Amino acid sequence: MVDEIGRSLKLNRNLSSNLEKAIEMDRAIKIGWGAQGDAKPKEGEIGIASHLPEGARIRLLGNLGDCTATCSKGGSFTLEGNALGWFGAWNSGGRLVVERDAGLRCGHGMSSGRIYVQGNVGDEAGGTMSGGELIVRGHAGGRLGIGMTDGLIVIVGDCKADVGQGMTGGRIVIDGRCLPNGEGAKQRPLKKTEQKEISAILKEHDLKISADAVVIEADDENTISSVGPEQTVWGDFSDIGIISGETPIDPSIPMDVVTLLTRGEEDEGIGFPLPVLPFVESGKGLTGTLLSVQPCLVRKNPRPIDIVCIDSENISDADNLLSSGGGLLLDLDHLPPLHDGEVCALLIALRNHLGDENPVLIAGRVDRVGNLHRMARDQPIDGVIIRIVSPAGMSASAALPRIGLSARDVNISDQILQILDVPWNASADDAVVAAAAGCGMICANPFAEDDSVPSTQKARAESVEEWLVKFAALLRGRMSDLGIDSLDKLTRRHLRALEYETAAQSGLRLAGYDRPLPHWMGQ
Repeated sequence: MVDEIGRSLKLNRNLSSNLEKAIEMDRAIKIGWGAQGDAKPKEGEIGIASHLPEGARIRLLGNLGDCTATCSKGGSFTLEGNALGWFGAWNSGGRLVVERDAGLRCGHGMSSGRIYVQGNVGDEAGGTMSGGELIVRGHAGGRLGIGMTDGLIVIVGDCKADVGQGMTGGRIVIDGRCLPNGEGAKQRPLKKTEQKEISAILKEHDLKISADAVVIEADDENTISSVGPEQTVWGDFSDIGIISGETPIDPSIPMDVVTLLTRGEEDEGIGFPLPVLPFVESGKGLTGTLLSVQPCLVRKNPRPIDIVCIDSENISDADNLLSSGGGLLLDLDHLPPLHDGEVCALLIALRNHLGDENPVLIAGRVDRVGNLHRMARDQPIDGVIIRIVSPAGMSASAALPRIGLSARDVNISDQILQILDVPWNASADDAVVAAAAGCGMICANPFAEDDSVPSTQKARAESVEEWLVKFAALLRGRMSDLGIDSLDKLTRRHLRALEYETAAQSGLRLAGYDRPLPHWMGQ
C-alpha cells in the first residue's frame, strides 16, 4: 500500500504540473508510453486525475485502481485498460472513456457529462446519478442506477437484478437480458421516439439500440421511504468534575495551550493557539484579534489557515476549496459507504489539490471509532475528528473510554491528533476534559445553542471572536487553578466522576471514593 500511495501521488503531481501548459497549447497528455512510443503501462495507481478542468485531454495506458477521474468538470479522459471502483464518480461535465472494464459504482453521483465503458461495469453503476449519460457496451452488475434521480443510463448488454433500486427519476435503457428490476422501479417498452433519440447518442460510439430494448424508470406508486435514526448524545460533561491542584499557579505566567497538527515532524502544519476547532459554515470575513490566527473548520470560502470539510455536497468543488485552505477533513458520515482502500484512493485524489505540507483528517461517529483509528494507523492521515453523537444516544462520558480503549488497541494514542466533536455550546472546561481523556482538542459550533446565526459577516465574526476570548480566559483560569502550565500535563487523574453512573460508564475516579469502580480496576 505504501508503494502504491507513493506512485499515485507522484503521478498526480506530474500530471498537475503539465496540465495547465498542455491546455494552453491545446495538446493532449499521454501517460503510459515512453519517449519512443514504447508501452510502459501504469499498474494499480489510485486516485488519478481528479477534478479535470475544461480543455484537458488525457490518454492513459494501464490498469488503475479506485477513484480514477473523479469529479471531472470538463475535458476528456481515456483509459486504455481497466479501472476499479468509482471511475468517474461525481462527474460534472467530463467526457470519460474506459476501453475495457470498470468496477463498482462507476459514475456514482454524476450530474452531467458522459461516461463510456467499452467493457463491463460492476455493481451499483450510476448510483445516485442526477444527470449526464452513462453508456456501457458490455454487461452491468446488480443494482444499476440505485437511487438515481435523473440522467440516462444505456446498457448494450445484459444486466443483473435490482435495476433501478430506489430510483426517483431518470431512465435506464437495457438492450439485453434484464433480471427483475428493483423496488421503486418499473419496466416498460422503448418508445420509437426514444429509440431515435438514444441511437443518435450512440452513433458517436458506433453503437445502436434495438426496438426490443426496455426502459426502467421510477415507479411513483411504489417508492422506498427511509428515515435514518436520530443521532443524539445524552447529557454533556457537566457530570465530570475537574479537581483543583494542591498548589495553584499565577494566572499571568506563560502557558502552553498551543496544539499542532502537522503532516510530519519536519512540516509546520497548522497551529491552534487554543485547543478548539470552531465549526463555521463559511470562512468569509472571519477576522479578529484571536480569530485571525485561530483555524476554523469550514465548508466554503476557506482562509489559508482553515481546514476544509469535504463531503458529498461540495466534493465536486474540492479543487478550488482545498487550494485556498490549509488542511483537509474528509467527512465519512456524509459520504457514501467507503471501505479503507476507497478512502485511501479518494484522499489521494483530493491531496493533489492540497499542499504536500498540509494535514489531512477524517471524521466519523464514536460508534465507528475503531474504523477511524485503524485507517489513521494504516494510511497517511494526521488526525481524526470523533463525533460523540450516535443513533445509540449514549452518554457523553461513556464516549471517553471507548475512544481511549480503541486508540490503545491500535496503538495510535501518541501518533495522531484526536479531536472530540461536541454538539453543545462548548466551553474551556470541555476542552480540559477532552485533553485529560486523551483528545488533544475539541471541535464545536460557536452558535450551537443560539436561535439564529448573525446575518452579516461582521456580526458573525464578532460573535465568534467574543466566544474565543471567553474561551481563552476560562482556559487560563482553569489551568491556573489546576496548577499546570501546559495542556500536555493533563491526565485522567485530574478528572472525577460526580455521579456513580458516570463512574460506572467512564472508568473515571468517583468523587469521594477517589478511585475507579472495581469493575474498571479489573482491566
